[in-house]
Amino acid sequence: MKQDTEQFKRNILQLQPSMQRMAESLLHNEEAAADVVQDCFVTLWSEREKLQHIVNLEAWCITLVKRRCVDLLRRHNPTIDIDEHTMALAEEEAYDAEERLKLATKLIEKLPVRQKQVIQLKHFDAADTDHIASKLGITQGNVYTLLSRAYNSLKQMILEYEKR
Repeated sequence: MKQDTEQFKRNILQLQPSMQRMAESLLHNEEAAADVVQDCFVTLWSEREKLQHIVNLEAWCITLVKRRCVDLLRRHNPTIDIDEHTMALAEEEAYDAEERLKLATKLIEKLPVRQKQVIQLKHFDAADTDHIASKLGITQGNVYTLLSRAYNSLKQMILEYEKR
């Protein structure tokens, strides 16, 4: 139990400031944000065994805070009815976003291995530059260079795709 407590303090409690900032930015209320973060900590503590399997703990915790904030906002601000036209537009936008994601994934697969790894870690795993550098055994400067080259390659591929 003591080991659980120490590990929780070391891995989770250090994330409190970023979780608090996220909650405050969404709720615009410091006390409500603190309540949400505290509620998240209770959930995280009760689910602490499952946390070992999470790749990016910080991103997961921030997502948990966002969801709790959205739930709180929805309880206090009931949604309005949406007409059929608005719903059709929303569905079309969702379809377009899904198609863009499929295209992006397909184009990322065409990148050289290192560029693909850096893009995936940065944008799909929400890893910071330090983490990417240590995971791939390269310097932070190399991470920035690989990201820049990957972005340029992706821009070129998108331009070629749009010409079709």
